[in-house]
Amino acid sequence: MAEIEILQQQVEDLQKQLARQKKSNELLKKRAVQAIISGKRAEQEVSERSDCEAGLARAELASRVKSMFLENVSHEIRSSMNGIVGMTNLVLETELSSEQRLFLEMVSSSVDRLLVVVNEVLDFSRIETGELEIEPEDFSIKESLDHDLFVLHLAAQEKNIDLTCTIEPDVPAFVNGDPNRLVQILTNLVNNGIKYTEKGAVAVKIENCGYNAGNMLLLRFSVSDTGCGLAPEKLELISHYFKYRPNAPVSSMPLSVGTTGLGLTVSSQLVKLMGGEIGVESGPGGSTFWFILPFKEVSDISSYTERTSSTLENIAENVAYELKGAKILLAEDELINRVLIETILTQLGVDVTSVENGREAVREACSGKYQLVLMDVQMEEMDGLEATRAIRKHERKHGGHLDIIALTAQAMPGDREKCLQAGMDDYLPKPLERNQLIEVLAKFLTRRALVVDGDPVSQSVVIRTLIESGWKVTIAETRRSAMYEASLSHFDLILLDVSTPQLESIKAAKILRQLEEYSGQRALILGVGEENGSAALQEYGFDAYLERPVTQDKILRQLEVYDKA
Repeated sequence: MAEIEILQQQVEDLQKQLARQKKSNELLKKRAVQAIISGKRAEQEVSERSDCEAGLARAELASRVKSMFLENVSHEIRSSMNGIVGMTNLVLETELSSEQRLFLEMVSSSVDRLLVVVNEVLDFSRIETGELEIEPEDFSIKESLDHDLFVLHLAAQEKNIDLTCTIEPDVPAFVNGDPNRLVQILTNLVNNGIKYTEKGAVAVKIENCGYNAGNMLLLRFSVSDTGCGLAPEKLELISHYFKYRPNAPVSSMPLSVGTTGLGLTVSSQLVKLMGGEIGVESGPGGSTFWFILPFKEVSDISSYTERTSSTLENIAENVAYELKGAKILLAEDELINRVLIETILTQLGVDVTSVENGREAVREACSGKYQLVLMDVQMEEMDGLEATRAIRKHERKHGGHLDIIALTAQAMPGDREKCLQAGMDDYLPKPLERNQLIEVLAKFLTRRALVVDGDPVSQSVVIRTLIESGWKVTIAETRRSAMYEASLSHFDLILLDVSTPQLESIKAAKILRQLEEYSGQRALILGVGEENGSAALQEYGFDAYLERPVTQDKILRQLEVYDKA
């Protein structure tokens, strides 16, 4: 009996062990299945991550290819337009019949519209790729709008439409923001209103909406017209589109295709990039496009006024500068553009020599015969950037510095920086404007003088003589400020007061000569002092010495020596 019980107990123990084994097996199976599933998920995640990375790489490559494509297209279009605009303007300056003048003005107007479209396409591309930058500065709202609204007013007059602009009294005269983008947005909206209005008026209104949570001033700009209004489906689509930020997937069809103009598309995206909002209201009596933008308030209006006055004075001075006899090298491979620029330079009395590629430009520039080079960026054999590097390499070995101005039809972000990094001194975009060219030539070909003279009588004589001789004069109150001015830009002539304390003038001259070791450009430094002053200052870096009383004849004799040097 006892054995049977023992056997039964053993059977029960075996059954329990079997049950535990079954549970263990089931648990192992579950874990194995989970491991297999997790492995597959991991593989899937790796695969998905790899696909995402590959997709991102393809998108970045597509964006770069698109930017390069637009850059090249921009260059080709602008190069052609540069010739058309320039030649048209030259012909318009000749004697023409009224019919010929009308036809040419129509050509000019058509080209202007084409240039607007090209700029809008480029802006839209920059917004898509995140390359468009907002550049805030202090500006006057009224002054920024005056010129463009005047031009638009002429367009409205042609259709017998009134164009008005109302700025509410509580809108500040000066704000901090991007004036160029603001004008671009308003111009697009006003153009749109004029286009779709057959009679009545287009009204611009600017209102103060208070402040936002970030203590930014909110201004509301609205453009209302008395046109036929927008169809309900178009109004709904525009309102829907206005709600989305740049790069957000709105629909498979962009707003600019079959709905409204590209200018409206760009305006919408610009408003959003500037942190604002945009909307539209429309009915049988017309439409109103509005947008609200945040601005910083201007705390120091005097700085803006001073800068504006300074700019106006510089413009007035540039008109008086004489460019006759200046020797300029033009490197341009396109015949029409070359003839155009040659014609403008010849009319200005400039002695111009033209070459067709970068290699010829390097050979001519290194001859030492020229005062300035106008260098096209894209040329056969050797482009303008490579040619500039070659010229700068020659200068580092042999000394000197020849001013090189880039001429480029490219308009993508970073183009100016590429030119400056290659060693160019400035940048002119195509289509080339006559006034811009004159301004740059005046900037680099006009001789500059820095005057530090504590005697008001002699200072007056020096300044009057230099200005009458065609020099651009900068006045420094102290020797320290003179060194600061010289560190910012090159001066051809520096006049230093060597009266007591003379040691400060000697120290200043030494520092000025040290600065020239970095720039590679040497100025004529004149000391001016009392009658019994010492001309031995030449060993400290001075080139000559003027004894008081300073007269016009004494100064002119020194300038004559400078011109012959």
